[in-house]
Amino acid sequence: MSTTAVRTTRLDWGGGHEQDEALLSATHLPWTVESRATAPVTGLGDRVRVRSCELGRARLVDCTVAPVTARRGRREIARTDGEWIGVLLQLAGRSLIRHGDTVVESRPGSVTVWESSVPGRFAVTETERKRTIMFPREVAAGLCPSLDFRSVIQLPEDQPAVRLFRTVADDIANCAADLDEGARQAASRVLTELLAACLRPYQAVGRAALQAGLFANACAYIDRHVGTSDLRPGTIAAALHVPLRTLQDVFAQRGETIWGYVKSLRLTRCRAELERGDGRTVTEIAFAFGFSSSGHFSRSFRERYGVTPREVRAAGVGKPVREQGG
Repeated sequence: MSTTAVRTTRLDWGGGHEQDEALLSATHLPWTVESRATAPVTGLGDRVRVRSCELGRARLVDCTVAPVTARRGRREIARTDGEWIGVLLQLAGRSLIRHGDTVVESRPGSVTVWESSVPGRFAVTETERKRTIMFPREVAAGLCPSLDFRSVIQLPEDQPAVRLFRTVADDIANCAADLDEGARQAASRVLTELLAACLRPYQAVGRAALQAGLFANACAYIDRHVGTSDLRPGTIAAALHVPLRTLQDVFAQRGETIWGYVKSLRLTRCRAELERGDGRTVTEIAFAFGFSSSGHFSRSFRERYGVTPREVRAAGVGKPVREQGG
């Protein structure tokens, strides 16, 4: 087999960011290191230890690293040779991964799938050991054509296909140095097929169903927080870990705006409470459902229903309109 099929590289506690970035670029993808541990960590002889194995078109990389943070932006993405799908198997330690607007925690046992063309950042919060398998994007996309790889995915650890993927990846890593070219090619094919099996539940729903799920989740979130005065499109998107533009597009495809949906739900809830006639004033009910101005509420209510809130409330309590407090 080729003597360059498996490589082990160590970095000591000296050196600078440039040394770390060169190693990341050679074994993973181009990254810019923002900060890193400079003092030796107990029990960790090398600051970074990387063992990489070429498996046909795929690459398996084992890495032990002290706390570090790094980012991938437009510059790093432009320097990347091709597009890749990364599968991160966390062996020990923890890290936080930002992929676009989504943040996930990688912890022992977790399996995280991410895509190289999306800006990202990672922060290793404690000494970690991880195994990353890099697949050419076109190979993974060919097996999962309807999957939106722009989203980071953490696979269920108890899913049989995921457990099998981890087991096979562990076995391949353990014997990588003894594999000839044909065996490495076969290992790549097996891992690629297993990845497709892991992602099949996500592929089956397709993009339209994913958008429908996002719309349903957004509506449920709005329903739970409809009385919160600071319920805004930006806060809703942040709570759902999606870009605001993505959420706006999902609502627009259904002839809605986020703010219009919030306002409509608030008016519906207010009318139900007014009709119930529980003794609260119009102003009290309006404020309870997120309106900050009784005047704005009254105008919006009349525009929608053709009657004033006080008229609806008066009918609900069965007595003349109260002029005071609403």
